Parts: sequence; structure tokens; C-alpha cells
Amino acid sequence: MLLSQPPQQSDWPVAKVDFRQRPPVAMPAVTSSCVLRPAPVASRLEVTISQSHDGLFVRVKGDALAQCAGALLDGLLTASVQSPAIVTLDLTRLRSISGLAMGVLVTYRRGVVRRGGRVRLAGGLQPVVREALERTKLLDLFETAAGAAAA
Repeated sequence: MLLSQPPQQSDWPVAKVDFRQRPPVAMPAVTSSCVLRPAPVASRLEVTISQSHDGLFVRVKGDALAQCAGALLDGLLTASVQSPAIVTLDLTRLRSISGLAMGVLVTYRRGVVRRGGRVRLAGGLQPVVREALERTKLLDLFETAAGAAAA
């Protein structure tokens, strides 16, 4: 056979498979109590914004789950409208944080820094939140504010 000629149909190996003779596959039973789509999560996240003596003070309270990342983003965007020079994030009452919520914090920080501002964290993070931020090396992105939690 020459390489310049296309292969003939008879040159191809043929495997004949009859798909009707496959063994049955066991499918998991779906009962009426099985929830295929999770119910909407009640907002377990609270974002409050107040003016402090040196800038803006944003307190985040609750669980920053992936489902609540939109609420976190909304709260932070509300704070960024004022274009503060210094934003203090108080995460001391944050019980848990998802990767998506950490991404929201990093994006918010980037926006503030691009406008010439600074973002710092109030001290006293919950151990779970501190560990998540340390493992992802995000804790180093933020300045720390001594005594900022008392604002």
C-alpha cells in the first residue's frame, strides 16, 4: 500500500459490538426523601459597615460559605463606593470561610489597593479562619490592625 493513497474501508480493523447485550448496570434508587437540589441557604453572613476614626470599618459575622459569597461581595462593594483610604476588615466573628469567599476578599483588596487605599485585618481571628488564610498564604496580603476590633 502506498502512503499517498487513502486507506480503503476494508483495510480498517472492524470490531462488532452489540450494545443490546450489555450487562445491566445497577442504578441507585432515588426515593422521594432524596434531595437532588439543595434548598436555598438562609443567609448566615452579616456584613456591617461603619465609619472609624481612620477610615472604614467592615465587620463580617457568621459563616462565609460559598453560597454566601454574593452577600459578602455585595457588602464589600457597598463599602467601596466611599473610596476609603483605609479599610479595616473585622473577621473576628467569622466562624468559617470558603475558598470562594477568600477569593472575594482578595479581589476586594486588589480593588482598594488599585485606588490607592489599604486594607487591614482586625486581630483575633477564629482558629478555623486563621488556618484557612494561612494555608492559602492570604494572611500575608493583609496588614494587621492592633486594637481595631474595638472600633
